[in-house]
Amino acid sequence: MVSAGIIGVGSFGEKRAKAILATNNGCLAGLADINANRSETLARQLNCASFLPQELLENPDIDAVIISVPNRYHMEYAVAALKNGKHVLCEKPLARDVYEASQIVSAVERSGRLFKTGSNHRYFNSVKKAYEIFHSGYIGEVVSFNGRIGNNGERIKDSWFGDRELSGGGAMLDNGCHLLDIARWFMGDFISGVGMTGNAYWVDLPVEDIATGIFQTADGKIATINSSWRQLSGYFYFEVNGSKGYITVDGRFDTHGGDNIYWQSIEDGKEIHCVNYGHVTPDSYVKELSYFFECILLGVSPQPSVYDGLEVIKMVESVYASRPLLKT
Repeated sequence: MVSAGIIGVGSFGEKRAKAILATNNGCLAGLADINANRSETLARQLNCASFLPQELLENPDIDAVIISVPNRYHMEYAVAALKNGKHVLCEKPLARDVYEASQIVSAVERSGRLFKTGSNHRYFNSVKKAYEIFHSGYIGEVVSFNGRIGNNGERIKDSWFGDRELSGGGAMLDNGCHLLDIARWFMGDFISGVGMTGNAYWVDLPVEDIATGIFQTADGKIATINSSWRQLSGYFYFEVNGSKGYITVDGRFDTHGGDNIYWQSIEDGKEIHCVNYGHVTPDSYVKELSYFFECILLGVSPQPSVYDGLEVIKMVESVYASRPLLKT
């Protein structure tokens, strides 16, 4: 069993804590938050210990630390956890920018500990199925990837997500990084990227509420990804086009009735295959943590790695660095 502690017990920290309790290879050793009352309250509910962050980091009985704090503090706590000999899972995005992400990479390399960048979307039933189909060779070689992801923005408008100092960016860094990670999972590394950001609805936010990025691999293949904090049609959708077929994942839960996947190959006749996972209880957090703990027990580097997390931040920065057209 892996003894795990969580730093940051907001909504995501609470989800992670409950997910640990549902695994069969990890145990919840304690919670920590700069707001001691908040961690003590949740610790009582979940029957575990409550610490201050530094106390949890220094506790010799804790093997792994899950970091679920605002992006501004990812580097601070990740580096401190590694220095204290802990394995680490850090929620996405890895950091606010490439500099901070690079500091975490250096700390991982010095520590010899295992590090996982959070990416629970890889564990959605439809996404896992999509990767299995792709990996089997059914659609051939991936030619292109396009997708969109987002929400209605109501959750973030008055939260730290809209504070540039705490978040480091808006819709592309927040939601977009999920699809950036998935695109890299299917296509490999990208060597260039451009994009555009704007404030189409939440006009007073200091970070973007909509962004689009276009990314290219070394062999000329392209991924196009849009992220929005005013996407009323539902959460996410992406299509992987291959040399022999395609896979479409439609995760518009509220408006399209579930987590759907469609796939077809030119070598398989005209039949379009479809599975709706809407009836399956979501368990991506449990699956991700079970995998993380298994990697620790086996001494195997988990994916996505700290390097994958860094590459995603590079992609986000390529979008943010794009310049407007010059007026003539």
